[in-house]
This record gives sequence, C-alpha cells and structure tokens, in this order.
Amino acid sequence: MTAAAASALVKARTAYVERAHSVFIEVAPWRVMAPGPDPIQGSIPGAIRTSVKSDFAGRPTAGSGHLPLPERTAVHATLLAYGVSPVDDLVLYTRRIEELSSAARAWFVLTWAGFRSVRVLDGGLPAWTRAGGPTGDPRETRQPAPVRDGTPPAGGNGGRHVLTTAAEVLEVADYGTLLDSRPLSAYNGALDDPRTGHVPHAIHAHSAELVASDGLLRSPTELRKWFLSRRAIGGHGVGAYCGGGVSSALLVFAGALLGQRVGLYVDSWSAWARDGLLPVERGTAVTRSSAVDTDCV
Repeated sequence: MTAAAASALVKARTAYVERAHSVFIEVAPWRVMAPGPDPIQGSIPGAIRTSVKSDFAGRPTAGSGHLPLPERTAVHATLLAYGVSPVDDLVLYTRRIEELSSAARAWFVLTWAGFRSVRVLDGGLPAWTRAGGPTGDPRETRQPAPVRDGTPPAGGNGGRHVLTTAAEVLEVADYGTLLDSRPLSAYNGALDDPRTGHVPHAIHAHSAELVASDGLLRSPTELRKWFLSRRAIGGHGVGAYCGGGVSSALLVFAGALLGQRVGLYVDSWSAWARDGLLPVERGTAVTRSSAVDTDCV
C-alpha cells in the first residue's frame, strides 16, 4: 500500500488528533443495515449528516439503477450548502461497522466529483469512540457559504473509472475480471425467476468479507490475497457491481488502497435485471478459493 493510496483510509486515533483540521461527514446507508437500536448516542461533534440516497445518488431514470451517479454540480452544491470547499480535508464515517460500504460510496462520488482530500474513517463511529473520541451534536442545518479555497477541477474524475454501458460490463467480464459484491444467494439467483443471478462470467466477491469482526478494514496483505484469489490484481480490466453501486464501492475503495484500479458499474444489478435483452447467469461459478496461498502470484 503506497503512502498516497493509504491516505484514503484514516485510523480513528489519527482522525482524533487531526480533528481540528478536518470536516467530518456522517453517511447514512440507503437502507437499514442492522437490526436494533443505535448502539452509540450522538455523532462526532459538528459532523455533517448525509445519506447515500439524498446526497450521493441522483434521481433514477427508466434506464438507470436505483442509485445512479448524481450530477457533479449537485454534489458540489450539497457540500457548499454546509460551507465545505473542494479542497477541505473530508473524513467520512458510518455509525455502524456493517455500513462501511456507504462511506465508500460517498468517497467514490466525492473523488469522482473532484474533491481533493477525502478519507474514510476505518471502523467508523465505533472505532472513534474506542479511540477516546467524544460524541455530541452534529451540524443539523445547512448554512450556505461561498467556496473558500479553490474550485472544482473542470472535467476531472478524481481517477475514478465508471462503467456506464452493458457492453463495457460484458467486456470486463469476458476479458478481465468482473466482481459481484452481493451475498451469495443474490449472486446464485432463484430457479423460478429468470431475471435473478449475475452477469455472465462475473466472480462472486462479497464485500462483507473485506471487513474484520472489529469493524476495521482487513490488512493490506489480507486484502491483496483476497483480490489475487479472484484474479482482480493486475493490468487487465477489473470492475465491480452490486445491487445499486454501494457495496461494490467498497471493492473499488479497497482496490485503490492497493493501487489497483477497479471500475464501478454504478447502475449495477438494479438496472441490468430490468433489461430483458441482457444475459443472466445463475449458479455458482468455479473460482479460486480465497484460502489458496497467493503470496507468490
């Protein structure tokens, strides 16, 4: 993991020490990820509260998935309403460890939109509290303010690669590696529903496997082995999708930490399954086991 790549992930202790120079953004998932009451009261003091659906997704269309990319101008307007500049140091976090992919989706959108310093808090709010970070009131209201420093780069995409057409997705699946980050049951599909399953030749790669039991992202060595076991490290095309471009954003984020570019098919299965002309494959594809020793690959 290079220093530049590693800077996208920040440990809770570091985030606490640097808190005076950062803008914290709490990202709520687009759907409930865990049952039961919220185990932690309050938020990181002064944090901006956002959600995947309202702030990091656009309005669905007939041909899109249910969480398409928003317009870049809309992303900047949302952050500007909180007085946030494209060159501020942004730290994204989620309230629960199960929701890390929502922070990864926000990271993807913000870096794609040209924000220059965007980090994800490893372990989210639970890690923050374990590190001794306080909790308190978030920033509840938007206060429009002018951009203080810099303007969004014209036409930039922050190095993020977006798969926008079915042809691009099929090409990655046929000649590269296409990762399906959904649970195995969704990947396999149902025998009585021909529009369930996965993109032909896609490899099952459940994003939950990237997170350890303590809610922290797995170590660089573990992540590299995980990607190698799925033939997702190298100069060939690598892409990822899920239901709506959220859990697969975590694969893109983890790949970026390793210096591996992973394209995101944002529309994902929610768009693919609706198009009756697109091919669907069911059942489990034969892939290399994640237990295979890949140190020398």
